[in-house]
Amino acid sequence: MPEWGEAMREIARQVREATRRGDQDAVVRLIGTRSVDLWFAMPPDELSGVIAQIAPERLRLNPVASLVARMLAPVTTEKPDSAGALPHTPDLPAHLHRWHVLIDAAQARVIGEAGTAYEMLAVLPDVTDPIPTVIDPSNGIRSLYLKQAAIAAALDGRLHEALSLYARVLRVPLRAGFEFFAREAHLRSALIHGLCGDPVVAQAHLREARELPRSDSWVERSLDSEQTLVVTMLDADSDPGTAFERVLQLTYGQMGEIWPFHLLALQRLGVVAERRSESRARLESLVAAGFGATGSGLQRSAPSALLALESLLSGNVPRAKQEWQEVDDRSWPIWFIGTMIALASGASRTAIRDLTAVKSMTKGLRQAERRRTLLLSLAHCLTEDPVAATTAVDHLSDLNPRSESYEAGMLRILAPGVFARLAERIPGLLPAGFLLADTGVLEAPSLTRSEAEVLAGLARGETRDQIAQALFRSVNTVKSQQRSLYRKLGVTSAAEAVRHAAESGYL
Repeated sequence: MPEWGEAMREIARQVREATRRGDQDAVVRLIGTRSVDLWFAMPPDELSGVIAQIAPERLRLNPVASLVARMLAPVTTEKPDSAGALPHTPDLPAHLHRWHVLIDAAQARVIGEAGTAYEMLAVLPDVTDPIPTVIDPSNGIRSLYLKQAAIAAALDGRLHEALSLYARVLRVPLRAGFEFFAREAHLRSALIHGLCGDPVVAQAHLREARELPRSDSWVERSLDSEQTLVVTMLDADSDPGTAFERVLQLTYGQMGEIWPFHLLALQRLGVVAERRSESRARLESLVAAGFGATGSGLQRSAPSALLALESLLSGNVPRAKQEWQEVDDRSWPIWFIGTMIALASGASRTAIRDLTAVKSMTKGLRQAERRRTLLLSLAHCLTEDPVAATTAVDHLSDLNPRSESYEAGMLRILAPGVFARLAERIPGLLPAGFLLADTGVLEAPSLTRSEAEVLAGLARGETRDQIAQALFRSVNTVKSQQRSLYRKLGVTSAAEAVRHAAESGYL
């Protein structure tokens, strides 16, 4: 029996030859019997072009070929043309029903509805049934379903579920030549662990991915770009500037649907390399191009949420709050940004409640749990609750005493004073030679709504009497709020208050 690489080349050759001579029946038969092999042997655009030449009535004669044709049809927000598609009827055989679900989920994911796709796939027997231990009787179909469910979970921000599904992919016995399923599972597990989990586990997955043999599939080129992203991110500490440049140069065509994770990595490296203005410029260009305009999950929320984070780290809390209004996502990669904005806005108790509630989201994700615990410690320190802060710090010590470079860089910007106090309790928390700033974003004064309204009146050049009249307050109340505003900003006049507020992002 030929190796799969040879079989891949042969099935592609047969389809191309049958297409050249106009033998549509032969093409339909090959698509229907060797669908998974062909799917990965011929680039999607080429295979789609081949199928477009087949008469719809011929496709309808072969159920699987009909479904593959629908899978490769252009995806829009409109209901796809079903002229050549197999009807989705209640009496459809089980294996064809599952193909229908796979296709519906894939099309939902492409238009940004990753959560919908995950819910559809997560209940299929191909995803939930026990994994065979010797051979895979599905000849790759089981791995295909599992990997589709895994990426849908990841894009919906369900990182723990995604890692579990990729682990199941790695347990499926693979035919020779189908190792790219395992390579993808290792690389995406490494990516998730590198961003939110255990870097040691990420390195182990990367080593496994590198040792797998390559096939002739078009998928390999895409996985090469993913491997570059993972390698660069995991090796960033040795040369942050070069790492940032390499990730910045990766295109979104190369990243494909994992582009939200590329953004998360880019923001991370921007902090480590101290090149956040460039990462913000990239984010702004993507938003202008329509990224994040539709859909749900990380595909919808990552651009706006990361813009809000960059505004927060720049000290512009009002702008961060405004950009955060575009975010409707409660997955962990996004949630922790909202928590930091809440802390900067003076809503420490809300942040504490939220950080306590999301503990289940960080299960099995070491870096995410560290960040959750660090933010919880900061929140308790800001509310001056030393007992609760000590409890959180003790949990942090149990996780790992040393902060990695991204974590340390974030805390230097956000709350260096609190970070210094934490370092006194946890020897080794700070990397060697790490220098703290004087004042952080979370340690800057937070204005109340009333104070902000008075500040806005001063910026318009209004007198105290005019501000009081416009806000329906007494002059004495405005005077008291103005004194409090001056004290928080460290100024003594309206002109100083307006200038300082504009420089600090309050206006």
